Amino acid sequence: MRVLVSGASGFIGGALAVALGREGHTVRGLGRTAAPGMEWRQADLADPQSLQGCCAGIDAVCHLAGSAHVNAPRAVHEAITVEGTRALLAEAKSAGVQSFLFVSSIKAVCSRDDYARSRLAAEALVLAANGMASHVVRPALVYGPGMKGNLAHLLAWAGRPAPLPIPKGLAVRSMVHRDDLVAVIVALLAKVATTGPWVVSDGLPYTLWDIYAAMRHACHRRVLPLHVPAVWVRGAAAAGDVLGRLSGRALPFDSGALRPLLESCYVEDRQVWRALGMNPRWTLATALAGMMDGENG
Repeated sequence: MRVLVSGASGFIGGALAVALGREGHTVRGLGRTAAPGMEWRQADLADPQSLQGCCAGIDAVCHLAGSAHVNAPRAVHEAITVEGTRALLAEAKSAGVQSFLFVSSIKAVCSRDDYARSRLAAEALVLAANGMASHVVRPALVYGPGMKGNLAHLLAWAGRPAPLPIPKGLAVRSMVHRDDLVAVIVALLAKVATTGPWVVSDGLPYTLWDIYAAMRHACHRRVLPLHVPAVWVRGAAAAGDVLGRLSGRALPFDSGALRPLLESCYVEDRQVWRALGMNPRWTLATALAGMMDGENG
């Protein structure tokens, strides 16, 4: 099968391209930045003209590209995630693509911001598509070797001798290892019926304290009960707001930085695993041990 992977140079897309090649599929990457080792089509979702002909000779599309910055302006989410998906769907239809899989986000059901709304709108477009099998997956917070962003920063801090005073409680999140997500995507491509949206997680609830403690264990650092009360954290964020207004610039920790820590995004849903007859291979604790030892990279 010939598979077009949008966002194939990214953290998830790159691993998906490798997995598809391992299964004997031929991969064509799509995006602004080319990834080595595969056929590539240079294109920008914000520019529908650049997508023309990208699906020629393609059997299935795995659409991972989109606006990744949660705090981007609404117009950016609309142009890239919604209208970009609409344009890619049109190209897939005109080329006779048999299957279209959209990688959305669990935030589509946990948040009400512009990022979540754009994901829901793109999901609706995919699931309403006629003439091809359509699938939507909603990954939880994705981790794994090579991860970036807040999880990578937290892991770096966890490896230091002095522990951070992480508050207990606060938000509860679902998580999933990148390889487990990729395994689900590859399995769904074999399905011919319209399916989803599917939440993809390992099924466990994680607080920030749980995540940090697991990271400390993986780094062979002691986990000390130096957590601070949540009310202190909220007070520090309020102080950051005041100081930011006085200084005229945002501080590293204010209400904006605190908001993601307070927003739970846990969905207890194992339907996709049951439907596929599979189970997640990793939990955060088992994966981190391997990551730190270089065993599951």
